[in-house]
Amino acid sequence: MNSKTGRSRRGTVLIAVLVCMGFTMSILLGCVHMSLSMRRGLRQDKQMDQTHWLLEAGARKGLQSARFNENYQGESVTLDRPLANLDRAVIEIKILPALDLEKDKRLKVTATIQLNSSNPETITMRSITLQLPDQTIKRLND
Repeated sequence: MNSKTGRSRRGTVLIAVLVCMGFTMSILLGCVHMSLSMRRGLRQDKQMDQTHWLLEAGARKGLQSARFNENYQGESVTLDRPLANLDRAVIEIKILPALDLEKDKRLKVTATIQLNSSNPETITMRSITLQLPDQTIKRLND
């Protein structure tokens, strides 16, 4: 009877230890999942900031080119040395015709960065469209 009681106590202790290890592992896995999600979010925020700065640079370049050249239709700029840890960075600038309701041309700038060329999920793209009043361009050209 004594040996059965000892064995059942050992079994109970072993089960309690396994249950505690299970709870601990679930908490640890939750922490790892949360930290990976936060890391992914921070990487996406960084890429959005980088894309924003490229977008702003493209808008300035497009406005300046349109100011000095009335026949400017746009261009595509691929950075030779992309920003840190990027495989590709492209700025596309287009001059769009005026719509029926508007008499002004529009400048559309699209900035695209790609972190890892083998993974299409790492592409970040932003665009902006600005109106280009003809009078402003002519006034700036004079």
